[in-house]
Amino acid sequence: MGVLGGTALGYLTFAGDGSVRKAVVAYIRGDIQPDVAFAGAHTQTILLLGADEDRDNRKRVTQNRARTDTIVVLKFDFKNYKVEGVSIPRDTFVRIPDRGWAKINAAHALGGPELTVRTVSQLLGDIPIDHVVVLSYKSFEKMIDMMGGVEINVEKRMKYDDNWGDLHVDLQPGIQWLNGEQALGFVRFRHSDSDFARIDRQKQFVQSVKNRLREPGVWLQAPNILNEGIRHLRTTMGYEQLLSIGYFGRQLPEGSVRIETLPVMESRRSTDLYVDRKRASDLMRELGFWETNQASTAN
Repeated sequence: MGVLGGTALGYLTFAGDGSVRKAVVAYIRGDIQPDVAFAGAHTQTILLLGADEDRDNRKRVTQNRARTDTIVVLKFDFKNYKVEGVSIPRDTFVRIPDRGWAKINAAHALGGPELTVRTVSQLLGDIPIDHVVVLSYKSFEKMIDMMGGVEINVEKRMKYDDNWGDLHVDLQPGIQWLNGEQALGFVRFRHSDSDFARIDRQKQFVQSVKNRLREPGVWLQAPNILNEGIRHLRTTMGYEQLLSIGYFGRQLPEGSVRIETLPVMESRRSTDLYVDRKRASDLMRELGFWETNQASTAN
């Protein structure tokens, strides 16, 4: 049963107390096996949100429940060893429940994760969402640094400074190792291109992280990486469930992760994007989010 099926979001919180010892015990007991961690469920649909943080001129956070830079719905198929997902451009114009029409990235600022879940589920044809992960930029940087960075092919010169958003990007083109701060700049940058280009970079980043998790040295650090990350990460999942997702991701064969961008149409009068309903419906079926007998309309 998904979050919208009756599980309240009131317990959306930090992932709880974790330690290397606790992670080792969970691994030995088999508690991080997906069928144990998720009580025999063959699939889990998780909404991943990357949240902005508004800051003042002293870099102090002034708004925690701000707009979301990243909105990705991921379906983990434990039985068939694959992950399929849909990335939603943040400028997509949608109907936000009880709030009216607005860009989808405003849902989090208006009503936090709960309203974002309702908005995304409704947009994608009332799909159930089992869990939510709200990733702050601080946790992102920490986890990437602890795994020793990631190898990324930077396709062009990237230079941008946003003091209010505390975003500073200064990357040269070429294949290189990026630390946490640099990787964050890489996935957030869109100053000289579109949100679609940024989504493509985010997909490249996901593949790079997946490759890093396959390395024994990085995987052995997984408990420490997770423990550091959960200090700034909010989720409806427990500690063992988060470990289980990482363990499952490490086992995935090549070509088993597919993340597509929600089909949209650009507006001639504004920066708003509108869902291409026919193509979106076809994509949701193709990715297995919809059952064959589910209604074929998306908001």
